[in-house]
Amino acid sequence: MLVTRVFALLFLLLLLSSCEKPTEDLTGLDTIELRKKWRECAYIHAPSSREKQTCDNYEKECKDRQNKGNLACY
Repeated sequence: MLVTRVFALLFLLLLLSSCEKPTEDLTGLDTIELRKKWRECAYIHAPSSREKQTCDNYEKECKDRQNKGNLACY
């Protein structure tokens, strides 16, 4: 019985830790690579929530670079 509880606890901890993934740092992404990924997002017809979040991050990075004078995404 104790072994079952330990495995159940470990499984739950593993499940919870996999749900929270760190956000990707896009500031180090090359301009060409950012543009490529940003354009790929435009062609996704029914994005999943994860894809939508990723595409929103690309859009935010594009706007940040645009405000700095870098037209990475057009």
